[in-house]
Amino acid sequence: MKQTIGAGIITYEADIWKTADTLRGCAIKESDWPGYMMPFFALMLVESRIRRLRAAKIVEYKEALGQVFDNENPEHLTWLDMSVKAAGKGYHQDLVMHGKGLKETCQVPGGNFLNRLTTHLEQYDPETRRLLGMGYVAGLPKFLDIQGKAQSLWGMPNQPLYAFAQKWGNIDLTGFDNSEVTTIEEHIKRKWADISAETAGEQYTPSDVIELASALIVELFKEGKDTKGIADVYDMTCGGGNFVYAMEDSLRKAFPKLSVRARGQELNDALYALAAIEARFRSDAKIEWGNTLTDDRFLGDKFDAIMANPPYGVDWKDFKATIEADASGRFAKNRLPPTSDGQLLFLQHAAFHLRENGVATIVHSGSTLFSGDAGGGESETRRWLLQEQDMVEAIIQLPKNEFFNTGISTYLWVLNKNKPKARKGRVLLINAENNYVKLKKNLNKKNCKIDAANCTQIVQAFHAYIDGPISKVLTVDELLYNKVEIILHRHDEAERAVREEQVLVGDVITVTIDGKSHIVKDGPLDNPAELSAKEAAAKFNEAIKMAETITVQSGDHRYTRDNETGAIRFHKGKTVTELGLGTLTVKAKVAKAKGEEILKVEVTLGPLKEKDTETTTYSSDAKANEKIIGDFLAKWVKEPFERVVGGVKVGCEINFNKQFPKKSEMRNVKVLLEKLRKLNAKSATQEAAFAVSIAGM
Repeated sequence: MKQTIGAGIITYEADIWKTADTLRGCAIKESDWPGYMMPFFALMLVESRIRRLRAAKIVEYKEALGQVFDNENPEHLTWLDMSVKAAGKGYHQDLVMHGKGLKETCQVPGGNFLNRLTTHLEQYDPETRRLLGMGYVAGLPKFLDIQGKAQSLWGMPNQPLYAFAQKWGNIDLTGFDNSEVTTIEEHIKRKWADISAETAGEQYTPSDVIELASALIVELFKEGKDTKGIADVYDMTCGGGNFVYAMEDSLRKAFPKLSVRARGQELNDALYALAAIEARFRSDAKIEWGNTLTDDRFLGDKFDAIMANPPYGVDWKDFKATIEADASGRFAKNRLPPTSDGQLLFLQHAAFHLRENGVATIVHSGSTLFSGDAGGGESETRRWLLQEQDMVEAIIQLPKNEFFNTGISTYLWVLNKNKPKARKGRVLLINAENNYVKLKKNLNKKNCKIDAANCTQIVQAFHAYIDGPISKVLTVDELLYNKVEIILHRHDEAERAVREEQVLVGDVITVTIDGKSHIVKDGPLDNPAELSAKEAAAKFNEAIKMAETITVQSGDHRYTRDNETGAIRFHKGKTVTELGLGTLTVKAKVAKAKGEEILKVEVTLGPLKEKDTETTTYSSDAKANEKIIGDFLAKWVKEPFERVVGGVKVGCEINFNKQFPKKSEMRNVKVLLEKLRKLNAKSATQEAAFAVSIAGM
């Protein structure tokens, strides 16, 4: 949904940001400003919603009883008090009964303002105090930590707490509805994200990406969802709630008869508290705190729509055992990605939580498209989503430098648990890399945005679902491939090779490893007395492993192998026969003879076989797929080979560069030659000058 920012909202955004002037004057680092601003912004958000509720209840009183509400009438005040409490949207006695909030608390300067502020905050209901960060004990989450930040400001020189709180007290948000307050909050949090040093993967989602994702959700609802009932929407890593609330607002605006319920979960204490506070003033919204992957607070719930921007490249090895033991059905052992990046865990989590006709738009980095090999957890997750579940309807490449703290390529996965019949077995790729306008001023690494026109073009390309200027429809088979394991029987350029395996035996065999001979008589290997049989075997085998050449001689028969090239030569007297490529395996083993451990050596001459893999295209038809593999191997593998039983793995990779190749301009050959000539001339001049300088030394 495109949120229009009016002049009033812009003014308040600027006024809110001016509160940071106090922090600047205290020499507080700019990257620390969000930690001080967040709790007071949340405080004014709570206060404004309670003031709006109070005003609404007074109007309700007049309409219901036909009497003007009297602020001095105890009975009227009692009714108001009980009515606000019953609403469950938060409570503050002075605010409800007398309209006294932070501004009124700041009207009297001087004295111990920290105590006055604390007294004011302690009048809030327990849940509000918890979220704001009042009265926590050591070891428990501080959430927004307004208590700690107030104490910090009070303890600084000149005690800036009063000036800071006074500025916030003048921020009046009561004139804005929930959607407008969300817009203000989104812009403030954007600035916070821009200046704060966020950890890897915690990428704040810019408003233009949110608007595109929301518009696609609306489009998906138009194409086959009930728009007059109840829609449950969800963000599994909801941060401060911008994504999930924007989705809620978009659906409400597009479908006025649709009842929307927002749900979200967030691990970060402060962001969770912001989202949870806003949830209390929305219609049936609920935000939970905790690690979505290990403590899913909505495990039994399914959702009609999911929008999310889960963290990129975040390590999950600390809770690997918990994920592996998870019995919810969200994850499968064959689909677990490397512990260095948990993005695909969130994608599986989202798929699990979709209703039978649920849809989702989820932002990921490029690694989710191509990382991992066939049969690995990452490739198997993609194959499961595209082939087995057939729920990937589209993948959209977003412009680079879209995010505030990373310039990497990002992609929007569009999932549909109940794809239209015409789209089953197909996936739409949209290359929106160039669908942006430049910003007048960079916001950290963000230097562009998807404006309304480009957003419309992307949504239209999705709706059309055909090959177009920025889109391409592929079958799922085209995104899969076979990785075929074979064993090659290697031979040299003259096509010579040892063909069959044979054991070399003799009464006396001499094994020469890089010039050092070991004599084998009747089986046992010569063994220095100071070494045990086990130690001697290990030493001997290690020498063989590291050898450049090995020679095995029995009588006048001698075999040599160049370990670097694999070439085998047979010597009989002065005659040398090139056998081609092969193996000359010499291995010492420990055996027992008459109760005593001795060493024995085994010498085997055999063909040189190496494992190799070939990648082919794929067909979901088993017979056609086998023919693809057979034809490919027959055409491209020139050496003798054998297929490994069960050695075919199906992989999945989405390669945007392959589907949308970039054109590069070819320069004129004459121009290139002239440039090369000048470089050569310059190089010759420099060499001559250097030679003269050396001669003069």
